[in-house]
Amino acid sequence: MTSPHSRTLPPLTDLPSPPRLPEEETHLVAPGEIMVESRREILRSLLRRLWAPALVLLGLWYVLLTLYVVGASPTFWFFSLLAGLGDPAYLRQAMSALNFTSEGLWTAFLLLPALATALSLLGALLVPRLVAPLQPRRFLSETQFQRGVEDRTTAMLLALPVLTVLALPLTVVLGLPQPWTGLGAGPLSVWCAGLVALELAWVLVRRTVSAARLLGITSHEVLHTEARIGTDPERRRAAARQHLAQDRRHLPPNPGTPAADGARSPRGALTALALIARSALTWVLPALAGTSWLVLGIADLVTVLSSLSATGLSQVETPLRWQHLAVGLPLLALVAAGCALAPALAVPLSSGHRAQVRDQRTYAEWAHRARVNPWEARVCALTGWLCAGWALAGTVLAAVQLPLLGAGTALTWVFLTLFALMVVPLLGVAATQAMKGGLRDVLYGPAGDFMRRQTPYALVAPEFGTRADRAKDPAVRAALRKRLQADGSDHALEIFDLDAAGERLWVDENAPGASDTAVRQADLAQGVLPDFGSEGSAFTGGGNSPTEQASHLHDIPDTVTGLRER
Repeated sequence: MTSPHSRTLPPLTDLPSPPRLPEEETHLVAPGEIMVESRREILRSLLRRLWAPALVLLGLWYVLLTLYVVGASPTFWFFSLLAGLGDPAYLRQAMSALNFTSEGLWTAFLLLPALATALSLLGALLVPRLVAPLQPRRFLSETQFQRGVEDRTTAMLLALPVLTVLALPLTVVLGLPQPWTGLGAGPLSVWCAGLVALELAWVLVRRTVSAARLLGITSHEVLHTEARIGTDPERRRAAARQHLAQDRRHLPPNPGTPAADGARSPRGALTALALIARSALTWVLPALAGTSWLVLGIADLVTVLSSLSATGLSQVETPLRWQHLAVGLPLLALVAAGCALAPALAVPLSSGHRAQVRDQRTYAEWAHRARVNPWEARVCALTGWLCAGWALAGTVLAAVQLPLLGAGTALTWVFLTLFALMVVPLLGVAATQAMKGGLRDVLYGPAGDFMRRQTPYALVAPEFGTRADRAKDPAVRAALRKRLQADGSDHALEIFDLDAAGERLWVDENAPGASDTAVRQADLAQGVLPDFGSEGSAFTGGGNSPTEQASHLHDIPDTVTGLRER
């Protein structure tokens, strides 16, 4: 991706296909290129800062518990509280009618949130396992890398609340004993409010688990500032290279290459669906959950007012029927499939804009990118229109089928109108925004397969042990020695220091990463005896044959230079 702070380059078109870089062997990464000492150090750093997300989780559990209690019948609770201001007996009668007791509520509010928070914090134990394998050089920018760390940490801490909210309707359907006797309009409205609470909690928890503080590195905001207004030119250029790398995946892809048909592959379709779904969590879910809470709350109010004379106010009819599931689930699957294949259809439909492309490079600002690459702008826009069209078609089919199945209630028509007027446009916007940042992932694959960002770290933490243990690994030292020898610069002193730190290990080109024991056993099997002091290895004789060893002179070097060359 082209940095907006770098000097202007001439437009480029007809670029060759980017070469795919080989996979890096993370078990051979040098200790100096590992960010954190060990996985246990990540856990210790997280535990020291766990009090802040713990407070957010505690507040979230109190909100969810309150919603769960109120969800039995929100309107009835509201009227009972108003009546209880004049006579507390009305409030006690309401609790009894909804199968609650004052002792049970006091116990629940005193113990359940604290216990649930403690259980939620157990997810922190899985954070090092998810964060340690990350390779910073495979991320296009430092911002993406640090946000990836924060997203993984937040997901582990919020896993239990999310699973609890999503599983609650299932427990009601299965008939498990609880205050919610059915999925009426009131419980469903409170469940939608719980979804909004989860999204707000995600934002707050993510702010408390900063990747910079967790890993002990410079934050991407500071790095961005250094890249823009740093006083030292060398440091400013180094910060710019670390903050943002050049994306090699140019658009449009060359005809006849795998990237040209990448959106039609299963990988491309699943990637597109995942990107659109993630964008929908930002654009569609908050608006849909908030509006549904309002609509279902009004429906619950109407239901309670129309049944004031009834004795079992908690026994209300659910607005959900089997027809809604029988029609909605297949249509939802069809809309999801259409969204997954929308980029594959948008790419050929945008072929007429290929000749208008003036620059195939990736610019950080979308306005600049859309101005010089109309093809990419056209594909992103068409993807949004196609996704919105699929959603609108699904809404129309539901509007035709549900009345035929006897489920055309007033609330059904309200939600069908809500989907047509609000969800459909927002889904189109979400798909367009997803493709603005992820079209290259759909066509080519991950950015790390084609570039390596210039950052001092290649790995977050070692898979086993510590960086000190990694430094003692002969295979790691051998890999570092080979890399220094392959480099065109003079690294004689570094190689000498590396050899002085431990045994010199000869590694066969056909067996990279082989240990000294394996190489020594292989030589002994071939009849090659140890030569202790020969060129190449202190154990195997450097892989020389017995004839070559016999002709080798074992003279003692006269100078330090000769010893280093040895």
